[in-house]
Amino acid sequence: MADEVASPGKRYLYNEVVERIKEMIRLGELRVGGKIPPERTLAERFKVSRNCVRQAIQALSERKILESRRGDGTYVRAAEESAVIDSFAMAIQARKDLIREILEFRLLVEPQIAALAARNVTPEELDRLKVIVCDQERRHLAGMEDSELDAAFHLLLAEASKNRVVREVMETVNGILAESRSESLRTAARRRVSVVGHLRIIDALEVGDPGLACTAMREHLESVERIIMSGVGEDRSGDGGKTGR
Repeated sequence: MADEVASPGKRYLYNEVVERIKEMIRLGELRVGGKIPPERTLAERFKVSRNCVRQAIQALSERKILESRRGDGTYVRAAEESAVIDSFAMAIQARKDLIREILEFRLLVEPQIAALAARNVTPEELDRLKVIVCDQERRHLAGMEDSELDAAFHLLLAEASKNRVVREVMETVNGILAESRSESLRTAARRRVSVVGHLRIIDALEVGDPGLACTAMREHLESVERIIMSGVGEDRSGDGGKTGR
């Protein structure tokens, strides 16, 4: 039963439940002024004991995030303005840190993938890469989003490396890398940098030069990094809400 004593591994999970409830509030799943689900429902959802949920609710009540009303349940409190601002600033910084770490990973790995691809790419794969970049160029000129094409280009490079481990790793982490291709980060300038960088990588692949391909990829990612890190958290209204990689 959900109300039984939790196993030792679950006794210390209430902090995790605290974060899960805060995330539900942040995403709007739990609304300010609204009543949160019963303890039993939350316990079943998070796969913890009701006592664990109870501890989390108590902690959030002490932080003035939730409010327990005797005989009526627990509600999400309206946050103070300063708390909202602090929370927003923390979220921006956390996202910036994550994107920086993603770009560090990409700079460590993808130039070497491009070098391998320069040795092993087939004419058919080169043609597919060119088609992707042509489609990117058309979307760029139309002011359209192109993150799917960007991801397809880099995944095809991993395939062209002919290294199964490289391909599997890049496919596995693609969901994480997508954060660095977020639509909210893809300015018109970034879309242009993406197209130009991809064309230079293709040029290196066509001549079969691993060193040139490695350099082209590194310079491409460094250009993208400069644009992204200068824009994370800034107002993007001047770009009409459109972005690209």
